[in-house]
Amino acid sequence: MKKFKNALFFWLLLYPGIIILGWLFFGLLRLFGVVRIHNEQLIPKFPRGLLLISNHPSYWEPFVLNCLFIRQATFNPIRFFPYNAPDLKNFNKWYWTTFKDRFVFFPRGNQRGCAIAHARASRLLKRGRIVIIFPEGGRTGTNKSDQWFVSEKGYRLRPLKSGATRLALQTNCDVLPVWVKGAERVMPLGSRLPKFWRRVDIRIGPIFRLEGEDNKGNSIKGTAKFTKILLDLADED
Repeated sequence: MKKFKNALFFWLLLYPGIIILGWLFFGLLRLFGVVRIHNEQLIPKFPRGLLLISNHPSYWEPFVLNCLFIRQATFNPIRFFPYNAPDLKNFNKWYWTTFKDRFVFFPRGNQRGCAIAHARASRLLKRGRIVIIFPEGGRTGTNKSDQWFVSEKGYRLRPLKSGATRLALQTNCDVLPVWVKGAERVMPLGSRLPKFWRRVDIRIGPIFRLEGEDNKGNSIKGTAKFTKILLDLADED
């Protein structure tokens, strides 16, 4: 009965939402140049076990990054509609009900809850699904420490968490790096509604993999590699 309800919910609510928001709304944003995607050809046509990592300047990214796979999701939504890994406190709201089936909630500060979410994300990747994760562990501008990683052109990242690195090591999945520029102007800290007219640039990087077992040494090296790849991507013209 539960599986039947989940399937009914998916096809009656989630799938139409994909079509309407992905094709119509996101398509209009692209048509008017408000959202620009660079290196779109690097997005795999038929991804299988794909971990998308990105910087996290605002709450706008979970929506726009999902729409990168709208073509694939239209024809095979169960396989290609991405899973997001948001914070439980910020995204466990009634207005996200339609999309909660594709959320892997990470309850920040709850080690057991995060371990359960991590295990679910790992299973999804091994089953060939797409998982979007923000290794900063929170929005860039909410960093309360004085620790930053800064690119040559001045773009900043919070110190990355090791969770995304460990997922890549555990599953040997493809990793797709993405840098989102300008989203903090669409949804500044404290804002509830996006300012759709402000431009966002999404830059796609080449797919790569992390080699080695999931251990502390490889996790440190992998996290440093994630940081460098994202900041190098931010500096591209």
